[in-house]
Amino acid sequence: MDWKKWGKEDFIFIGAMGIAVRLIAPWVKDKYSDSAVLVMDEKAQYCIPVLSGHVGGGIELAHMIENCMGAMPVITTATDVQKKFAVDVFAKKNRLQITDRKLAKEISAAVLEEKKIGFYSELGYKGKVPKEVVCCESERELDKFEYGIIVTTQKKEKNQKSNRLYLLAKTYVIGLGCRKNISYIKLEKGLQLALAQVQIDLAEILAFASIDLKKEEPAIKKLSENYQIPFLTYSVEKLKKVECVSSSSEFVASVTGVDNVCERAAKYCCPDGRMILDKLKLDGMTVAIVQKKMEVLF
Repeated sequence: MDWKKWGKEDFIFIGAMGIAVRLIAPWVKDKYSDSAVLVMDEKAQYCIPVLSGHVGGGIELAHMIENCMGAMPVITTATDVQKKFAVDVFAKKNRLQITDRKLAKEISAAVLEEKKIGFYSELGYKGKVPKEVVCCESERELDKFEYGIIVTTQKKEKNQKSNRLYLLAKTYVIGLGCRKNISYIKLEKGLQLALAQVQIDLAEILAFASIDLKKEEPAIKKLSENYQIPFLTYSVEKLKKVECVSSSSEFVASVTGVDNVCERAAKYCCPDGRMILDKLKLDGMTVAIVQKKMEVLF
């Protein structure tokens, strides 16, 4: 068993659940960082999400296994059994960061007590709104509710109202270009300088994007891993399809095949987005930032 993958990959045990529980016990931390753990019997009759059913996607994985193998999911979480709105599932589905875990737990308890939860989104929303949720036209309307949920694109300070749960949307795509084997410290410092110019927090980043040539660039891979932000790369052919870059470099084109890696990568990753920061030249690297147009889905 490779326990180095704990918190990064799902774990599925075939056999007795007691054995699985004893094996994972030393590694269990909390629902926001643990791996999803499932247990199946040897005849594949039942599949039980044991750990991280919501945030880790264990329940969703159990249903996928059901579709593939016919194993019946055994679900015991209250919101699922009662078929009620679960804020942690909603956040995971929309890739939103829960900023207050204790408050999220209180909201789930309130839902189970049949209380209505106020909801306001800066991004807009679509889909069927759960009966437990009341959508509001403004943040002020949330004052009518014991608990409120706000989907926001900006990280909030700690002094916000204590009964309002902020779900932080990751809307920014960071296009990166850099010299081969740039140091991690230099890359991270450059990124922080770029983010400071437009007042963006690392928690608001949806993805890093670059050219396929940089797919194995150690510093970018480490940055992606450390901050748990996906790193996406694209071929020269795809990046050439992007139009209207702010500047071109013949030297960069001779090395990479395209004249502006960071802007093209960010725009290709987010074609309907809005350019927040044009190509910024820093020490050994370039950065461009695009904000993705998003809606949340119920």
